[in-house]
Amino acid sequence: MAKQKAIANQYDGPRPPVDKYESRYFKYLGSMRETGADIIAAFGSRDIKRIKQAVKNISNSINNHVFLIGLACVIVDRERLYIDAGYKSYLDFVKVLYEETGLSPQSFSAAKIIVERYIDYNSDLKKHGFAIDRNTNKLLHLEAALANHANKADVFNHIVQDKYVDFVAYSKTPDGQKAQPPALPRIKVEKREILVDGINILTFPDTLPGPEKEMLGKYLSEVYAIRAAGNEPLVVEAYDEREARTLKNRITALLKEIRAGR
Repeated sequence: MAKQKAIANQYDGPRPPVDKYESRYFKYLGSMRETGADIIAAFGSRDIKRIKQAVKNISNSINNHVFLIGLACVIVDRERLYIDAGYKSYLDFVKVLYEETGLSPQSFSAAKIIVERYIDYNSDLKKHGFAIDRNTNKLLHLEAALANHANKADVFNHIVQDKYVDFVAYSKTPDGQKAQPPALPRIKVEKREILVDGINILTFPDTLPGPEKEMLGKYLSEVYAIRAAGNEPLVVEAYDEREARTLKNRITALLKEIRAGR
């Protein structure tokens, strides 16, 4: 009896969602695959309610995994999953997430941009040894760096080797120009809160005296100014203003002595 030739599987129908998402998205999870198991399972179900719950669970966890939140947002947007759930747009979907998780729209936007950059530039990032751990925020500034610097390889070397603050400065500095200091945020003291660039970062009771509120705003401005200069602020407890001035003078003198010896 002649040996029969095996018939190749030529089925070309739709692929299961998890398989499709695996090749397009989940392969970028790397070491986060185990942590992202709920996200993978949720998208496999194609149930937008289950997807929302998985994102909410991550956003409420101790680690608050930015990459996993961003990956979920990218899939919902690029695969237009919000339509089947009755949302008019991806932004409508995110608005509901914002209301249900307490995370700001800026947090979802930043997380989505981070993942988009990681996927879109993955080949170059891997080639130059980029590690996603503790480097996620650098990706927010990758396209600015590419726009300001002609040498593409040099940009990817910088994103791998630079500290975050150094890469941000590099990304904003066009070739041949000196780095400019970052713009300081707008700090505004309202009746019950302090706003930084319009975002509430601190709420206090109505009973807090006005001078105390103004003092908090002043201290916050000083902290941002110190950080913008690339330095670290130091908080020292003092009994009163007189002791605080004495300490400041002595610390200033000590810093001059330390820096002179470098």
